[in-house]
Amino acid sequence: MSLLDIQSLTHRYPGNSRPAVDRITLELSRGEVLALIGGSGSGKSTLLRCIAGLETPSKGRITLGGRTLTGPRLHLPPERRRIGMVAQSGDLFPHLTVLKNTAFGLHRLPRAKRREQALDALAMVGLDGLADRYPAELSGGEAQRVALARSLATDPELILLDEPFSNLDASLRDHLRSQTLEVLRQRGITTIFVTHHGDDALAAGDRIAVLRDGRLVQCAPPRVVWRHPVDREVAALFGGVNLLPGAEVPQCLRPEELGLCSGDQDDCLACGRIERVDFLGSCQLVLVRTHDDENLIRVQIGADDRVETGTRVGIVPRPARH
Repeated sequence: MSLLDIQSLTHRYPGNSRPAVDRITLELSRGEVLALIGGSGSGKSTLLRCIAGLETPSKGRITLGGRTLTGPRLHLPPERRRIGMVAQSGDLFPHLTVLKNTAFGLHRLPRAKRREQALDALAMVGLDGLADRYPAELSGGEAQRVALARSLATDPELILLDEPFSNLDASLRDHLRSQTLEVLRQRGITTIFVTHHGDDALAAGDRIAVLRDGRLVQCAPPRVVWRHPVDREVAALFGGVNLLPGAEVPQCLRPEELGLCSGDQDDCLACGRIERVDFLGSCQLVLVRTHDDENLIRVQIGADDRVETGTRVGIVPRPARH
């Protein structure tokens, strides 16, 4: 049985002819992590705001744990939804300590109980030793963990992560993503994780939902989205792709799905000359300009393979690995 059920959700901002969210239907199981990805303006943040209750959808229904949150003539306010949300900026109050920031949503509880739940939430994210600090004394990663603790303190049924690590450097982003999702999975909290990084979506999600122009264009497990994207635009979200006009094999191929040959094999997809070779540490990226195409085709080869610019080569499909 699904925990979150979204049916035909549509939202149009005043003055806009095109909906920001257009007839989205989506279900999440209890404890599932859904990675939500799409280009700028695809509707990711609007969908989250509708789920959180910060926007009132034009049409559609949202239910959580069997409770209707949004429907015809019904729209529960955010504070009655049992949904936590962590924004890109963290949105901590600069004049409050870490402990008071974490306890902010617990004002209906007695003071001692507020403190206890806030400290428990800070312990979940490994920050209980920083309870008396102020936001200005925290690193970017620590501030985001405090924002997560504030959401966890309210015991939510669902947590929405709206690109919470996008302002951090790559190594810290990867570390915090793994740490955050480990905490949420250990507690079985259903999560929607919005990102514009393909590697984040692949690593984080039990499923990946791809939005474009407000519509859901694909929703499937990461391996399916990676290996069988519905179109070239979806494939491009997860790394560079090559389009090979006229080829009998799939038209959209990634650099690691291609190999090089001398150019006289029967299974050649195209021929051309090597224009550039980029050494990337664990591999090399070879850029081949084909004879009949102005675009470069990118082919990934081993770090120790020897190739030279100007050499005429053929491009062949690399056997799929299972």
